[in-house]
Amino acid sequence: MSASPAPKLGRHRLRSLLAIVLLTLTTPLAAHDVAGLYSATAAVIDRSPRELARGTVAALADVLIKLTGDRRLPADASVRPLLAKAARLVLQYGYASAPAGGLQINLQFDEQALNSELQALGLATWGKARPETLTWLIVDSANGRQVINNEEPGALGETVLRRGAQRALPLLLPLPDAEETQVLTRAANWDAMASSALAFASRHPTAAVLIGYLKQSGPQLWEAHWKLQVGLDLLEWSQDGDLSESIVEGGVDALGDALARRYADPTMLAAAERLSLSVIGVRSAADYARLSVYLDSLDTIARLFVKAVDNERVVYEVTARGGRAALAQSIAFGHVLAPVPTLSDAYQLQP
Repeated sequence: MSASPAPKLGRHRLRSLLAIVLLTLTTPLAAHDVAGLYSATAAVIDRSPRELARGTVAALADVLIKLTGDRRLPADASVRPLLAKAARLVLQYGYASAPAGGLQINLQFDEQALNSELQALGLATWGKARPETLTWLIVDSANGRQVINNEEPGALGETVLRRGAQRALPLLLPLPDAEETQVLTRAANWDAMASSALAFASRHPTAAVLIGYLKQSGPQLWEAHWKLQVGLDLLEWSQDGDLSESIVEGGVDALGDALARRYADPTMLAAAERLSLSVIGVRSAADYARLSVYLDSLDTIARLFVKAVDNERVVYEVTARGGRAALAQSIAFGHVLAPVPTLSDAYQLQP
């Protein structure tokens, strides 16, 4: 038995239901650290106050990199006073055993206090809406060629995901697929691997695709080739070193730097623009509730007001951090709204 379509609502009935929804939704979706933007860990020797202070500064430096996308920022003289007051910005902390052994401290920094400090310094932050990157990692070693997947990531796959989390990058390893694995393991050279991986990536639509090929060329020597596609742009680079884990970390860092250059432009993030945003396809109170929660979750939206409600359309007045381009970019990362090509600042609510 097929489900009946959602009933269409007249303007007055929809407005009544919207009022009920606004009353029952006690608060908008709270801004929270879903990607760990304001938390970090640091290795410490012991639980002494001196090690606590050192670890707190190191953790705050990592958080600054997450928030801005700029790996060089902690070394900038302008943020030294901020790092010096790191202890005052800690919300909570605790000690734990480090995965590789030893002791680590886990710290959570105060989001509001830290954002105020960054604003005072004139530093724009990269929001929590970040592009997903499908990450292919192909490894040639003494044990043969292996395609890393999300079910059996192994040590190098775990390194990819761990480094991605440290940079607050949502990285996806591919699902295991017999056809894809066969083609990539039999590819004659790097160019053939990269071309095949890019073709397979169209099956897993993401904003970016990173392809890495690591080859063990000696007992203590690894060579790596990387290719990154973001939109229509392609970047390529090579690395070598004695530790495969360090090479993988370097590849993820290069990815983070490239994405930050594209999506975390401080000039764009610091600007703000007021515009009208139309969303069509809002057929029920449940649709409106889902839309409201989604829009409230976008940190590019500073202010949001309902201007008009039609039969299946809601028009908002929006103040967007970074303006129209930044708002469109953050919406594109999700799967809730699709742009209407024939209309400006108009989107269709997806099922």
